[in-house]
Amino acid sequence: MYKLFITLRYLRSRKISFFAVAGVAVGVMTLIVVLSVMNGFDQELRSRIRGTLTHIIITKGGMYGLENYTQVMEKVKATEHVSSCAPFVEGPALIKIRGRKEFVYFKGINPVDEATVGDFKAFLSPFRKEPEDLQKTHGENQTASAFCGIELLRISPGDPETDPISFVQEGEQIVLVTLKNWDKISVKAFVIEGTFKSGMYDYDKNYVYIPLAAAQELTGIKERDAVSGISVKLHDYRYANEVRDKLQSSLGFEYYVQTWEDARRTFLTAVMLERRVMAFILFFIIVVAGFNILAILTMIVLEKSKDIGILKALGATTQGIMSIFLLNGLFIGSIGSCVGAAIGFSVVLRINWLESILYNMTGWRPFPPEVYYFDQIPTVIKPASIMITIFIAILSSVIFSIYPAIRAARLDPVETLRYE
Repeated sequence: MYKLFITLRYLRSRKISFFAVAGVAVGVMTLIVVLSVMNGFDQELRSRIRGTLTHIIITKGGMYGLENYTQVMEKVKATEHVSSCAPFVEGPALIKIRGRKEFVYFKGINPVDEATVGDFKAFLSPFRKEPEDLQKTHGENQTASAFCGIELLRISPGDPETDPISFVQEGEQIVLVTLKNWDKISVKAFVIEGTFKSGMYDYDKNYVYIPLAAAQELTGIKERDAVSGISVKLHDYRYANEVRDKLQSSLGFEYYVQTWEDARRTFLTAVMLERRVMAFILFFIIVVAGFNILAILTMIVLEKSKDIGILKALGATTQGIMSIFLLNGLFIGSIGSCVGAAIGFSVVLRINWLESILYNMTGWRPFPPEVYYFDQIPTVIKPASIMITIFIAILSSVIFSIYPAIRAARLDPVETLRYE
């Protein structure tokens, strides 16, 4: 019992101990905030990438090599866990828009089918458009429609609702230029029927949706009834790997079947690695706090050497003396972790409010929407990672208190009390 009493007395009597607690609290708070924001970014990015793709993608033999796709789609639809599928033609092109020429990708789709496999309808809803609008034709020449990404149509900074003149308007004509049958230049005009916004800057800057038949005509594959691939949506994405393997086996190895995670594996791996490296670097804040605990407890041992000698003379064991300073480290780590976790949770829950205050006061945004393309800072609190952070902080505090505890336990009461 005396061990706990002396431990608490040392903590209360030494104000410098509060700096040790503060060091642990800052480390835990920083890790919780950064990990929550990184987890939020990861989850939001995954959601938006999956929206621009689909659960499973089937391709064959090059850019436009999937022939007789209707037969393949029937076989795919008969597979267990498959909800819907849609063909697409995708390829590179030069676009001429208001005299400006840029490199883009076109994606020819059946808009009704495409809306069932991805977030195509959600991309159009902010602009009050429907997928079926892509099938409209214009003028005597029956010019096909096109949906262009919001960033592709941008002329100057501004919002499409409050500042529409900053964007190319609906009804204007664009021209796509690409290769036809790999040996001819194909040129086709389209009319801008609407705008889409996926939430991914690169996609909104570089993609144009056009009707499937127009894309087949543009690339010269209409006679072969060919497409670039088939998008497949599942009832439950948890079965993605199982369905992928089944489709690969049933269709044959001339087809290439991959999930959206397979298609973006390099990017997702980079995001995951960045999150882990960030956590590893920030962990050293806790290590610094641990050295702070070591220095403070070592100083207490030097100042309280006479008290330690008296305790030993009164019968305190070596293990008892060690326990006093190990308990000091345990309490510092526990209190600091709890305080840091409480502050960290508060910051995470109010991070967008704090950012708005900072922006109103200084005009500076830590996470500018035009760079990160998020209206709000996304955060996800994972209890498992929080518990691991708290456990590591407490464990580090105890480990760094071992040296001063051993030093205190080795003090000779005769030497410490000789001149008292």
